Amino acid sequence: MRNTKETGVQSVIGAMTSGSRDKRNAHNRHVVEAILWIIGVIVLAIFSVVVHMHLGPWPVDLQTTIAEQRISYPSWIHTIIDLVSHTNDPIPAGVALGIWAVGLLIFRKWLQALFIAGGTLLSDWINFMDNILVGRPRPNSPLIHIFQPEPIKSFPSGHVEHDVVYYGFLLYLSFTKPVRQWRYYRLLLPLQIIAAFIIVTIGFSRIYEGSHWLTDVLGGYLSGAVLLLAVIWLYRWATAKLAERRARKMKLHL
Repeated sequence: MRNTKETGVQSVIGAMTSGSRDKRNAHNRHVVEAILWIIGVIVLAIFSVVVHMHLGPWPVDLQTTIAEQRISYPSWIHTIIDLVSHTNDPIPAGVALGIWAVGLLIFRKWLQALFIAGGTLLSDWINFMDNILVGRPRPNSPLIHIFQPEPIKSFPSGHVEHDVVYYGFLLYLSFTKPVRQWRYYRLLLPLQIIAAFIIVTIGFSRIYEGSHWLTDVLGGYLSGAVLLLAVIWLYRWATAKLAERRARKMKLHL
């Protein structure tokens, strides 16, 4: 009997120790994330100011675009570049976002629908304001080919920022515990690969088509990462608050 009690006490102590360790690890992870986010915001602000003060292309910008456009690509690579770039134009991107939001609402995933739609639209608006504030014109040089002239300002790249937030948040959701516990979780693998592929290649496609300079694309990745992390933080906070609310309701009904 005594051994049973001792075992029970040891189990309780072990559970408490494990819980304390998990909380400490989570706290440390949040601190690191916050530090990285602050660094990202500072770097982005400095980057934006420098670009605003020198609106023309940097030497590396022109060299990168010329190098990309000089390569002879097979026709199927051209097709992929076009798909990656133009399926993320405002109209098709808006339709895709609406389909995801409606699909999540049908399955009563209200919070996920709110964050995927709200977070992406907010990032698009922030990008639009950044474009106006920085005021960098689109690439325009006799040394490069412009596939499709665009009237909106260039820095940071809206396509890149949009895709990092939109596909990045979808990827994040696909790796959360409730989704990983889904019976058919492995069926999401092709979608995860496509999302990651688009995030990686959208920058290349925008430079190749003469829509952005390399520095525009780098700014888009940086601003997208900063906004994505902010959206994920808010989603975690909202999820935790809803879980606490449900727990309180369950206690009241007991």
